Amino acid sequence: MSLDIKIPVSLRDIPLYKWQKYSEILKKNKDAEDTTFLNLKTLEIFCDLKMKDIHDIPLTDFDEILEHISQIFTFDTPRVNHFRLRDEKGVEVEFGLIPNLDKMTYGEYRDLEDYIYDEKNLHRAMAVLYRPLMYNKNGRYLIHPYKGTDEMAEIMKSTPLDVVFGVRVFFYSLAKKLGVYTLDYTLQQLLNKKEVNSEHHSEKSGEDIKHFIHSHREMLAELMKLQEFHSTNV
Repeated sequence: MSLDIKIPVSLRDIPLYKWQKYSEILKKNKDAEDTTFLNLKTLEIFCDLKMKDIHDIPLTDFDEILEHISQIFTFDTPRVNHFRLRDEKGVEVEFGLIPNLDKMTYGEYRDLEDYIYDEKNLHRAMAVLYRPLMYNKNGRYLIHPYKGTDEMAEIMKSTPLDVVFGVRVFFYSLAKKLGVYTLDYTLQQLLNKKEVNSEHHSEKSGEDIKHFIHSHREMLAELMKLQEFHSTNV
């Protein structure tokens, strides 16, 4: 039997929703000693194969496809400022990254913080970071104002994975370089602050802040690992 196997050439060929589906399975099976199930799910999800058809793939092809998929997840993913998607009506829409992340609104930042750490809601983070272009000329562009994630959440599930990984690496690096240092400075300022209501209150506040920053550092370190593909399983 001849199978029509759609093998992704690069991460650009893999939409976000497939990664979300795979990452959920990977999370549940990350400690499994037998990787057979994950290998099968890798081909099922990323190559659009039915499980019953995978068993008909020649063994050499099976191993080569798995190796290929493993390799494309090791490629560098530079930040992508623009990309195109087709909506449910077949209309092509060009999306642009927020031109200046330093000038995000409070609402954008809060939503991004809620979603970018959550694989299940990563498409909503993309709806914060990327929005349809209003103007694009000579390298300068404007994007539509932010109105929450509901409007674009569904279409952003089709965001190419290289776009997703590229902006996540950029965002995490930015948070690591700026956010943690800012928190360290804030901690020092608060611990040195003399205007406190009582000694007990001061000690409790200091411990709470230390705990928060320790948790924040751990979270950033863990998130940096999320992009790493579980290549040992494929």
